Amino acid sequence: MYQEAFNKLKLLTVSNRLFDLSERNFRTGLSHSVPLVVSLVKEYREGFESRYIEYPTLASNSDG
Repeated sequence: MYQEAFNKLKLLTVSNRLFDLSERNFRTGLSHSVPLVVSLVKEYREGFESRYIEYPTLASNSDG
């Protein structure tokens, strides 16, 4: 009975450790990828806005 409980405890310990490692890896990946995505979106928006700036046109005065 003691050995069975000990084995389950070891399994839970390993399982928790694997979860902690995967969570840490996921968090590290996000911490690197989120700033990259933010900068790419910013660059895209700047490029998009610069291509579609509405330049003022000279209004033709029809004074006649």
